[in-house]
Amino acid sequence: MNISIVIGIVVIIIALAISFLPAYQNYKLWYIEKIGYWDILIQFLVIAGINLYMYLTGGLGALFMLIMPVPLDIIFLFVMISSYIRVRKYRQTH
Repeated sequence: MNISIVIGIVVIIIALAISFLPAYQNYKLWYIEKIGYWDILIQFLVIAGINLYMYLTGGLGALFMLIMPVPLDIIFLFVMISSYIRVRKYRQTH
């Protein structure tokens, strides 16, 4: 097995383990309280930045990326929706 595959697997395991720590859960609540709906704007700017970069480096051939959603855009769209629901749920309970 290639060393980069082993390192990738170890990083994924560490990320999953960290996501279940109580300190990380407290950080998520603090982040939602402080940032709130601005988190969705940050994610939108990431999508726009990636698409703009692809357009600038790919020229007119990559123009369709500004119109057609690519898999990364779809993933960020689902993350934005889940962030909105999470913030709304937090605001209703607190």
